[in-house]
Amino acid sequence: MSHHHSPREEIQPPGVGASITELLAGLSYRIAQQGEAGDETIIAGVTCDSRAAAEGMVFVALPGTVTDGHCHVWDAGLRGCAAIIVQKGAEWKLIAEWPGCVVEVDDCREAYARVAENYFGRPAERLQLVGITGTNGKTTITYLLEDALTHIGYRVGVIGTVNYRYGSDGGKVVLPSPFTTPEAMQLQKLLFEMVQAGVELVIMEVSSHALAQQRIGNVRYDVAAFTNLSRDHLDYHQTMDEYFQAKRILFADHLKDTGKAVISTPQQPEGDTDWSKKMADSCRESSIQLTLCGKDEQADIRLIEYVSTLNDTRLRFRAGGSDYSLTTPLVGHFNMDNLLTAFGILSALGLDPAKTIEPLSHSAGAPGRLQRVQADDGTGQAGPVVFVDYAHTPDALKQVLATLAALPHRELYCIFGCGGDRDAGKRPVMGSFAATFADVVVVTDDNPRTEDPDRIRSQIVPGIIKAGLLEKDVNWLAGREIGERGFVAIAGRSEAIARGVRSAGSGDIVLIAGKGHEKYQLSLAGKRFFDDCLEAQCALLAWNLEAVARATGGRLVAPSQAQRVLGEVSTDSRTIHAGDIFVPLKGEKFDGHAFLSTVAEKGAGCLVVEKSSTFVPPENIARVEVDDTLRALGDLARFRRRLVATMQDQVVIGITGSCGKTTVKEMTAAILKRRWPAGPDYPEGAVLYTKGNLNNLIGMPLSLLPITPRQRAAVLEMGMNAPGEIHAMALSAEPDICCITNVHGVHLAGLHDLDGVAKAKGELFAAAKDSALLVVNLDDERIRVLADGIQRKKITFATVDSGADMYASEIEAEPGGVITFLLHRGNETVQIHLYTVGLHNVTNAVTAAAIGAAAGATLAEIAAGLADFRPGDRRMVQLQTATGLGVLNDTYNANPASMEAGLKTLAQMGGKRTAALLGDMLELGDSSVAAHHQLGRQAAELGVDFLGVVGSFKDKIASGALEYGMLPDRVRLFEEKAAAAAWIESLQESGELTAGDWLLVKASRGLRMETIVERLTGNT
Repeated sequence: MSHHHSPREEIQPPGVGASITELLAGLSYRIAQQGEAGDETIIAGVTCDSRAAAEGMVFVALPGTVTDGHCHVWDAGLRGCAAIIVQKGAEWKLIAEWPGCVVEVDDCREAYARVAENYFGRPAERLQLVGITGTNGKTTITYLLEDALTHIGYRVGVIGTVNYRYGSDGGKVVLPSPFTTPEAMQLQKLLFEMVQAGVELVIMEVSSHALAQQRIGNVRYDVAAFTNLSRDHLDYHQTMDEYFQAKRILFADHLKDTGKAVISTPQQPEGDTDWSKKMADSCRESSIQLTLCGKDEQADIRLIEYVSTLNDTRLRFRAGGSDYSLTTPLVGHFNMDNLLTAFGILSALGLDPAKTIEPLSHSAGAPGRLQRVQADDGTGQAGPVVFVDYAHTPDALKQVLATLAALPHRELYCIFGCGGDRDAGKRPVMGSFAATFADVVVVTDDNPRTEDPDRIRSQIVPGIIKAGLLEKDVNWLAGREIGERGFVAIAGRSEAIARGVRSAGSGDIVLIAGKGHEKYQLSLAGKRFFDDCLEAQCALLAWNLEAVARATGGRLVAPSQAQRVLGEVSTDSRTIHAGDIFVPLKGEKFDGHAFLSTVAEKGAGCLVVEKSSTFVPPENIARVEVDDTLRALGDLARFRRRLVATMQDQVVIGITGSCGKTTVKEMTAAILKRRWPAGPDYPEGAVLYTKGNLNNLIGMPLSLLPITPRQRAAVLEMGMNAPGEIHAMALSAEPDICCITNVHGVHLAGLHDLDGVAKAKGELFAAAKDSALLVVNLDDERIRVLADGIQRKKITFATVDSGADMYASEIEAEPGGVITFLLHRGNETVQIHLYTVGLHNVTNAVTAAAIGAAAGATLAEIAAGLADFRPGDRRMVQLQTATGLGVLNDTYNANPASMEAGLKTLAQMGGKRTAALLGDMLELGDSSVAAHHQLGRQAAELGVDFLGVVGSFKDKIASGALEYGMLPDRVRLFEEKAAAAAWIESLQESGELTAGDWLLVKASRGLRMETIVERLTGNT
């Protein structure tokens, strides 16, 4: 359930505590079993689902298409129901000693609807009600009416396909809609809540299923409208006439005595039967006051003319002897039908046309109903015009295609599929219509449900071929000539939309049909998030030559044969795909410009080269000339970040620091995956985050470039070797949240001292945009000083209660590699479980928690995310040798602070003996000698039993250990890593290191100490 605003405090329905007699008011019934209280039995609630049955409730046994509620009477009795309503003639069983009352009725569906009404105090009697039925157009009309009535001043409720929504004092309440028309108890509960919220008028889409199943009970409407009737739901209704009769129930049985009917006479009636005329004749026979809308001469609201462009429609119509005109953003003849029907309903409600014309002209209609999808690619150039539409019936698809075909355009694309577990007969028919109207057809998956999607697509194809289109290879789309017609079949809907939209150009129309407003896809894998509009936006944001030139400020040299729409940005000639953008970088050992010919042979679409490059690409490859390709890479990332930010509410997070930034990044990503979990509500990959060590001036832009409107968050790690690098990365990423984990003696070769490190790391705070939020570590004095000098919103954290917004207490390291602590945020606390070793990870976890909170995560989401976290590659990973010796693989990298943390973790592991194989900490500059001597001292003071050292500073580590008390025979220096590994193996063979003991292996990445771990354990 999603609320824009929470509804007012829940008020008890009047039926709580009522007797079964009061709930059955208006029905004829027989008490089949008196029970203890008979018809005076007091009822606590009502249900038709035995699984929801509880003490004191009444269970109504509904006959169903899948299961019969009478089979579950026994279960309802066991669950303590006070009364059970059964249908006359049905078979059912109850436990002998059950004390409740059994009521027998002629029709359980009618009884359930009537009981629901009485339970909620017949709320419909206090509302004006509009009911709309018909195959197509219902949803658009509800949105048109809602916009017009809200503009006039009504407080409106809507019950329909997209959602259930209503105005309240606190704003709009929006609830998900499992059914177009909800089942009886949910319907009456909704109407009751709407009355409580002050709603005056409710607009309902009334489905044929709901009418046939008597879901709306005794509800009576002020106005009922009929849009049209075409083939749909024949898996349920069997015949078109049966389908029509279900629709007719709305007018025959559910109009108030003063109620009015509004009937649309569509401009292009489907088939031979004029269903609108049949419905109008039926209303006349019943003396119902009637308004006809359409193009016919006898229509009460008559369309005179309309002219549609790709952007809007101008229409004129006559009503009540007056002529009216309006301009609407809606296009297509069926939307003119919808507008006239909406105008007719508003007139039937007694509203002055002078008040309704303006809001109708501004209404954009319903989401997913011929909805225009737009995305600014940053170039200002026109791309294809993309529409998303819910058309999932042959008639709806035919109508929408005919509408679009009539608009001025170059070529028409249709991307669609058919739903599973539905009328299979319409599949080839829809294929035929697609092929008749469209130049290019892409057949893909819709909602396969429990059917094989390949089989569904194969049933569509014969209709396409019969209509004259030939099947093509999927790559035909990208290279086809204008005017070349055909179709392709692509299984994945996301890929189908991407390929279809990207192959279309300026002047083309692309229709994505079938799912419309739906934000999900149903298959055997379950319900997962999927949004046609979002997929179309991602496709429209594909890189093109103009965007690359604009992003980099470079000079575009584009031969006429060059492809305009491009693939991904890459700096690696080995992984280039056809159409990709290659950015050659200059390094110490290689210059990417040397690989331009290789990249050209692989079919790259665009080369971003430095002006000095002499390489002349083939005639079909464009180039963009820039001053500096490394800067151009950052510029491309910033351009993409800014574009996507205008389309999706995203949070970009920048994390730097001397230690722990990779772990904090991984923990933050785990938290945000709980905030935006992949599933029914969010897409896969809603959280983008730095992979591996892509955290420098090259890696950070490459980590950010994949961002699309699908992402809700991007977590970017920022490392550096020299001043100015963090500043450059911050300018590219423009983070919304900035965090410096800590400041320690790292990269001192380039930064000289700790103040230099602080200044370089502080570039992240200094470059923060005005709206950015700083996450500040109060445990680190230098970070506190950095933050104090910058006026931005801040959230603070610490590992102890020192006045920070978030802090930890009751920290415990449990056996088996679990750390627990209490996380505090204001007056709230939550228990945290970390499945890793090393108490330094508590600081990392509190840091990530503060970042998560800044991004909107709840404490529950933070706790769940931190429990999901597992150490990354070669970061305190717990392994074992064949003899059971525990190995802490922390070979990812090293600096003085992380070395100290690693040795402390080793001491906490609880083994009888401990060993450490340590190597150099690189890039410490003038402090290297002192830092390695201090490392040896720490090993001695923390009680390491065996110390092996390798690397250029091994003698310094050894001297520190010996000076502070380690025995000479326990400290060994090795020229080769293999010899160090062999020493540990010998200690195991001699029994000096046994099962339960622990070994720490750690050094800077350059020493590749993981080879020792691999030899000892078989793993890295």
